[in-house]
Amino acid sequence: MFLWHSWRHLGARCRGPRRFATLAEDVATYANMKPTPVNLHSWLAELIEPVQIAKFLSNEMPVRYAERIRSIESLPDWEGITELVEAHRIQLAAFQRFLELSRNQDFSVQTCKPVIKAVQAEDKMTKNHLMLAARSLRSHRGSDSFEDPFTVELNKFLNDFLLSRLGCNMLMGQYLACASSTSPQPHGIVSPQCDAFEICGKAADEVMRRCEISQGRSPKICVEAFTMTGRTVTQGEVPRFSYIPGILMHIVRELLKNSCQATLELAKSEAELSNLPIHVVVCADKRHVVIRITDRARGIPRHASSKIWSYLYSGSPTAMAGLSFGLGIGLPLSRLHAKYLGGSLDLVSLPGFGVDAYLSLPRVETDLVENVPDLDDDPAQEINLLTL
Repeated sequence: MFLWHSWRHLGARCRGPRRFATLAEDVATYANMKPTPVNLHSWLAELIEPVQIAKFLSNEMPVRYAERIRSIESLPDWEGITELVEAHRIQLAAFQRFLELSRNQDFSVQTCKPVIKAVQAEDKMTKNHLMLAARSLRSHRGSDSFEDPFTVELNKFLNDFLLSRLGCNMLMGQYLACASSTSPQPHGIVSPQCDAFEICGKAADEVMRRCEISQGRSPKICVEAFTMTGRTVTQGEVPRFSYIPGILMHIVRELLKNSCQATLELAKSEAELSNLPIHVVVCADKRHVVIRITDRARGIPRHASSKIWSYLYSGSPTAMAGLSFGLGIGLPLSRLHAKYLGGSLDLVSLPGFGVDAYLSLPRVETDLVENVPDLDDDPAQEINLLTL
């Protein structure tokens, strides 16, 4: 249900009772449509010309934004939480911008590029708004367990919302990369020859450098790659695959930051630190690329093992703030990034020894398909949140 006063934040362009009603009807119409996931083969074959991408975005973005608007409205008491109202306003404004593109049918770079840049700029704080709102909702409900029904559904809301948002950001990033007048990229943000070994090496160098700057020391991070026969290979020999390097960089960097944080907290001296290296192994077969990250920081405490994938859980404060650990949701966001194109991320804690993180990504372009949440396929989300 679209409540009247929840639409008052749209500004001058939406004044007047009929305009509010029409916009609400538009959202309802598009929210009932099915999103169109894109596989990486289509990205490389069809979504490289700015006009073609703009046409796709003008049709697809209203559907995805309407879905997110409706998911916010499924939350209990959302209109009483400032951050949710603001997140709702941002989604609604973006929905309207893309709807206007669709109706005007002007797909020139001069028209579309400013619109997409404006949407991206306004959306930057959405994740922060959602996390603050979710923690406020949970606190208001008095939830102290991470397995109670309300917290489980709240985590699902956050996961679906952020996954949908990630997909929109990737598609808009693809448009801007292909439409750049100064440094156009022929394949956009996608690399048909993504080198996982090289990216892991860059992530390791960056994280070690940031540790040195913020903590004055860093664990050693060793990166290796292997063939299917077990032979160690060098850079350039690792099997390459079509992927979005920015996503892979994000995941590996977050995992390494977690391992470095745990290692630095454990090692009290340089001698101890030198005996606790972090190992990254890259390997692949014809269908998958698998990356294992191993640390020796004694594993995850049993009381925390069931909480680490929750957006509502963050570990104890540490001196690692200089590494920009931010909202404390690096692990669930990393799993989300892996899931976006059909991959997976799992952790195995070895008590007293350390943690193994396993990242598996498809290599076949047609297997690399967007994971796009659709509330219509999961009616329990809306019903449960309204009845809890």
